[in-house]
Amino acid sequence: MDEAHLQASENTVSRKRHVALIADDDITNRLVLKSMLRKKGFDVIEAEDGEQSVNLFRLHHPDIIFMDIMMPVMDGYEATRHIKNLSNEGFVPIIFLTAITDEKQLARCIEVGGDDFLTKPFRKTLLNAKIDSMERIRELHRQVGGLYRQIQHEEEIAERVFSNAVTKGNVDIEQMETLLRPAAIFSGDMLLTAFSPSRDIHILLADFTGHGLSAALGALPASEVFRSMTAKGFAIEEILNTMNNKLHVLLPTGMFMTAQFVSISHDLDHITVCNCGMPDILLLGNRDRKIKHRIKSTGLPLGIDPGFDYCSTSEHVGLDIGDRVVLVSDGVHEASNQSGQLFGRSRFEQALSGRQGSMARLKEV
Repeated sequence: MDEAHLQASENTVSRKRHVALIADDDITNRLVLKSMLRKKGFDVIEAEDGEQSVNLFRLHHPDIIFMDIMMPVMDGYEATRHIKNLSNEGFVPIIFLTAITDEKQLARCIEVGGDDFLTKPFRKTLLNAKIDSMERIRELHRQVGGLYRQIQHEEEIAERVFSNAVTKGNVDIEQMETLLRPAAIFSGDMLLTAFSPSRDIHILLADFTGHGLSAALGALPASEVFRSMTAKGFAIEEILNTMNNKLHVLLPTGMFMTAQFVSISHDLDHITVCNCGMPDILLLGNRDRKIKHRIKSTGLPLGIDPGFDYCSTSEHVGLDIGDRVVLVSDGVHEASNQSGQLFGRSRFEQALSGRQGSMARLKEV
């Protein structure tokens, strides 16, 4: 084998071996630990201070790092913060090299992102045990990451199916403004719209318990009932009764659907409303945008009691030209700012008062 092929072979072997980074300003410590790591099968790179360790991490992406605390230029605490930020979601274990026993300083090692400690002087048995432990954690991290990516991929596929099957059939109404911001790919919220044979507009805003894919399981049967019965001219009370019975059979115990169902008459002179476990439905006046009518929840959430009759919960309200009907899920009231302060019902209703810029502020929530 010639020299070029020998070098290529050595490089291939080298790439297969794990790389360890030692960051310590004491050359003796580095030599001792380097010898032990090479016997463990590692290729070793060395840094004399924290800043150099960060630069070497960028260049070589080592598999494990041994970090001294007290070093010139940049200490181990600051270097660890930088490295953990650079590693993003990847797991790169950092083991602090220390002879200190102060609990506050040891706690700080963990706070800045350290994963373990190795006390000086170094002992081979303890070093091997800590490396094996970090490898087990790394493998678990890889497995969890793989499962998470698989779940994301499946949810993205399911979301496309969900959109085509549930929301694609919604009618496009110029006068209807909607804002949907799910907390995840799937949320429990669902908005359905359709025309009845008499050209009444049926609008259903629903919210299933929970979040994620499980919260969207009831959306398919609910939308199927909504569209088929609306197309046949059924009243909203009859649609809710059928939907309630179907969801009671299909949904597991503990899952249910709250809903706001509004039917706007084709001549725009009245609405028929059912509110089942949702925030108040608001009717705003056409001039001052003040709340002229409030429809509170009087119906039971769907999927709980198959014997509940939603005919007793409907309410008929007259409309004037320019009136606005506002439907909202509890996600708006429960939205919070960076300080953790809830938006709340009162702020939401103030945003609807018609003051300049209020709707823009509402859309930012």
